[in-house]
Amino acid sequence: MLTDRQKLILKAIIEEYVTSNEPVGSKALTEKPYLTFSSATIRYEMQHLEETGYLLKTHTSSGRIPSEMGYRYYIDHLLIRDDAVSDYYQYIDSVFDNKFYGKEDAVKKLAETISHLTGYYTAIVSSPSDNAKVLKLEIVPLNEKETILLIVTSSGSVQNQRITIPTGYKMDDLLRIIQMFDNAMYGHSIYEIRDILTQEASKPRIRQMVDFRDDILNFLIKAFSRFSRGEMFDAGLSKLLGHPEFEDHSVMQNLIKAVDSEVMKSFATGADMGVQIHIGCENMCEGLEGCSIVTMPFIVNDNENGSIILVGPTRMNYRATIPLLEYVAKNMNKLNNR
Repeated sequence: MLTDRQKLILKAIIEEYVTSNEPVGSKALTEKPYLTFSSATIRYEMQHLEETGYLLKTHTSSGRIPSEMGYRYYIDHLLIRDDAVSDYYQYIDSVFDNKFYGKEDAVKKLAETISHLTGYYTAIVSSPSDNAKVLKLEIVPLNEKETILLIVTSSGSVQNQRITIPTGYKMDDLLRIIQMFDNAMYGHSIYEIRDILTQEASKPRIRQMVDFRDDILNFLIKAFSRFSRGEMFDAGLSKLLGHPEFEDHSVMQNLIKAVDSEVMKSFATGADMGVQIHIGCENMCEGLEGCSIVTMPFIVNDNENGSIILVGPTRMNYRATIPLLEYVAKNMNKLNNR
């Protein structure tokens, strides 16, 4: 159990280190007007915080830096949101208010904007809920040999794929196959589609077109897998790599490998539990040991939800980033019907 004085000193050290990225000594703390303790008292308390695991002492300085344990205590017990971050809300509003952005364009722009404002890597994973149903498969011919296949769900999501019609087949052949699949899938949850497609593909009327069936079947399975996993829009990896914590070449390489779409989506699986913050080794992923990951859930409508995922150094400005993500998440329902 920390005393009120120890809590105040720990909070001051973390927030100073977030800003300076330099070990914090007692002299810097005595200059803060809200720490009215003597230098000797502050040094004593810093020693205690180090011995109990909240601070670490570096080899190059007499100052201390926060440990992962210190960050965790700060986030769970000491964090106060920075009201000044409200100055950034106008940039978020400009994306939501731009009627020329479709849903996908708006989500991409939001990822870019959050990354620009925070300096961290941002991913937005948008997923349909279990209630999303297949409404329609549609063919849009481009010419005699090429067409666009559209898959539309009740969440308003649309997948599209350009298809080249193989030699020996006509547009009518493709239309007939799509109609067969369309009738079979209509009204089913996207999570049931793989089984339905496999069942349909085993029927004689589909097997008659074996060569072409495989092309269509593989595309449909791939497209619906993307729906069930969710689409991810990301931005700002270069900004993240610009932080001094990742200057080492091997650290940088491991981080780049770790920031993979499927890895990031895995952090969104517990989004229904509310905002979550994973610090350092809590991430359980090689390459992310020096990072903090903030996951913020959002809801667009009854059929569509998702998560905003922010990756930064453990020395993240939590006071500003958390309220910023909360503001974005609260307003994501503005993208409904886009």
